[in-house]
Amino acid sequence: MKSSTILKISCGVILFHLLGHSIGHFTWKDTDDAGLLDIISKMYSHQFEFMGKTQTLGGHHDGYSLLFAVTLTMLTAITWIASGQIDTARQIKAMLMVTGIALLFCGVIEMIYFFPLAGGTSLLAGAMHYFVYLRETISRRAVQNA
Repeated sequence: MKSSTILKISCGVILFHLLGHSIGHFTWKDTDDAGLLDIISKMYSHQFEFMGKTQTLGGHHDGYSLLFAVTLTMLTAITWIASGQIDTARQIKAMLMVTGIALLFCGVIEMIYFFPLAGGTSLLAGAMHYFVYLRETISRRAVQNA
């Protein structure tokens, strides 16, 4: 399978993660659990000063969630661009090393703090990025040494 195809599949994995994350972001407060509803209410009712801004814990949660959605969108775009240039642009390899490692770290964090599906999608996408990086690095060295 070509490196560009692996990266396009990785785009699909990241988009799947983005879809699930977006659904979770907009529905996490929809529950019938009275205890959880009480906690959610408290998360949005108590305001505090944080670095010059009055905020609630719920507001922080929403903000971080939206930032992660933007990050997943950016990673999808970067991956798509990389898939179209992996055969011609040397710099793409270095970028894939960075995005691969970042996605792997996201996957580990998601496995610890969230749940396996979220962590698994980041781990899979990160492994694909890093695999393409290694594949392209090794194949280029082989060509240069031949």
